[in-house]
Amino acid sequence: MPGSVVGSRYRLLHCCGSGPSMEFWHGRDVVTDRDVGLTVLAGPDRDVDVDEVFARTVWMCGMDSPALARIVDMVDTGSGGVVAAEWQSSCSLETAASVVPTRSEAARSARPLTEAMRTAHRAGGVLDLEPSSRLRVGAGGHLYVAFPGTLPSADRFTDVRGLASALRGMLRGATGVGAPAW
Repeated sequence: MPGSVVGSRYRLLHCCGSGPSMEFWHGRDVVTDRDVGLTVLAGPDRDVDVDEVFARTVWMCGMDSPALARIVDMVDTGSGGVVAAEWQSSCSLETAASVVPTRSEAARSARPLTEAMRTAHRAGGVLDLEPSSRLRVGAGGHLYVAFPGTLPSADRFTDVRGLASALRGMLRGATGVGAPAW
C-alpha cells in the first residue's frame, strides 16, 4: 500500500508495475530523505528465494552504466526482500512511447541498455529485463533498469525478450510527432 514502510526504511509512494513475485515502486528512503526505485520481492508464499535474488543481483553493484540504476541497498525483510536503487528523473515506457518522435530515436534510446546487456552476458550475468515495467526512460532519453533484482528463473533469453518487448512497445507509440517526454 502507498505510505507503507518496507525494510524499516523505505516508504512506498507509487507502484510503477509488477512481475512474478515482485512489485516495482517509486519510494522514499526515510533515513536519507532521497527518492529510490524499489523492487519489492514477495514472501515465501510466492516461492521467491530472496537470498538467490540477492546473489544474482549483487554483481550489478560494480557495473557502471547509464542503463542501470545504481543499487544502494538490499534488505531481507523476513517475509521477502527489497532491492533499493537510486531514483532518476524518468518516465514510464508507455509515456515515452506516446511521444517518441521517430523509430530511430526509439532504437537510440535502447543502445546503452543493449550494451549493458551484452556486458552482463559476457560476464555470465543476467539483467532480468522482464517484465518491461522494470524499465524506464531516463532524462537523457535512454532506456534503463530502474528496478534491479534478478529472479532465479531469469536467463539470457529473458533479457532478449524483455528488450524486444520494450522496443516493440516504444515503436508502437512512435507517431513521428511531438517532443520526447525526457
